[in-house]
Amino acid sequence: MREFEAVRIIETLRSGVSSRRLSAIFSYGREALLEAVQRDLDTVAAGKGTRAVVLRGDYGEGKTHFLNTVFNLAQKLNFAVSFVILSKETPFNRLDRVYPKVTCETYLPGEVEPGLETLLRDIHPDSAVAEELLDFARTGLHPKITVVLENYFQAPESYHVHLLYRDLMGDWLPLPQLKSLHRFNFGRPVKIEKFKPQLHVWDYFRLLSHLIRARGFAGWVILFDEFELVGTLGIAARSGAYCNLARFLFPEGSGSLEAAYVIFSTFSGFWSVRLLAERRPDTAEVPARLLAKGEPQKAELAKRALNILLQDTVTLESLPSGEVRGCLTAIRDLHARAYGWAPDIDLDEILNATKHTRLRTKIRYALEYLDLKYLYREEPAVKTGTLEEISLDEVAVATEKGSESGPA
Repeated sequence: MREFEAVRIIETLRSGVSSRRLSAIFSYGREALLEAVQRDLDTVAAGKGTRAVVLRGDYGEGKTHFLNTVFNLAQKLNFAVSFVILSKETPFNRLDRVYPKVTCETYLPGEVEPGLETLLRDIHPDSAVAEELLDFARTGLHPKITVVLENYFQAPESYHVHLLYRDLMGDWLPLPQLKSLHRFNFGRPVKIEKFKPQLHVWDYFRLLSHLIRARGFAGWVILFDEFELVGTLGIAARSGAYCNLARFLFPEGSGSLEAAYVIFSTFSGFWSVRLLAERRPDTAEVPARLLAKGEPQKAELAKRALNILLQDTVTLESLPSGEVRGCLTAIRDLHARAYGWAPDIDLDEILNATKHTRLRTKIRYALEYLDLKYLYREEPAVKTGTLEEISLDEVAVATEKGSESGPA
């Protein structure tokens, strides 16, 4: 008799896409690393600052899966969690584009849907929480944020509340429209100094980290996946990305996030392509370029971030064979429950056939093997192959050519 939950899990594994549900079931061989993460989270929850780490590993060895495992752990410890996959549309040199993705992928413990609505919806205008948030905004953030919060707490019309909520989510409300809303709500004009998303978006990050803590959560975990895509950007954009990385890696003074834990996941090949390249490595070219532009402070920040990338990363090692065997055993048992049969397979044979392949390939091989044996009830002949990977340099060239050609 089929178990449909087992079918669901097998189909998710077959898709090759990691998920938090899978990570809750398959968490083999990362216990020591997870213990280190939990120690960091306990430190952050105790109000002892912000921590950021860089996680590196090869393709197909479980980086995204591990991030999802951290997601589950953090939620159990009462952290709000944001999971963002960096991309061409979410380039790390533009935090004003990253922030909206962060807010749209922020999950609070116990909530099914992401977003900030639960953090804001029940704050009464005269409450201590509202006054504390306004005091925080007035003393250290861009004045626009104070005006947004004042109007959000006072706006009588749901459409106005929606517009102000969208601004807090990163859909920036134009200043003339915000001034008009303020006049409508308070009956008086307001002056707001110019707001530039690229320059001032960090204040929105700070507001969100403060809001999460003020609402009683342990802190904020931010998971950035595929940081290696920074390597596809041009030199100017990469310089900006390293400076932004430094903001998370080196929290300093009143401008830092509160009780935040940040992980940047990246492919190991990023080091050979960008950081340790024989010709014009970023470690030399980026600081030199920023110094030549007359930006010594940014040059120092980028240099510090690059040094962390080179010297202080956490490596996600390949799982030992015993842990892989445990994973394949679980897959075999799930397949049996999903399709109502008793597979007689030699796990050692599968391990030997996939000895020099990635974990992702081992799993796909096992599923293909099980599927064929279930269908034909005889020993299947399955082979593994290696697809050629496109390098970061090739992606960068393709990106540059695309931008030069412009829209069709």
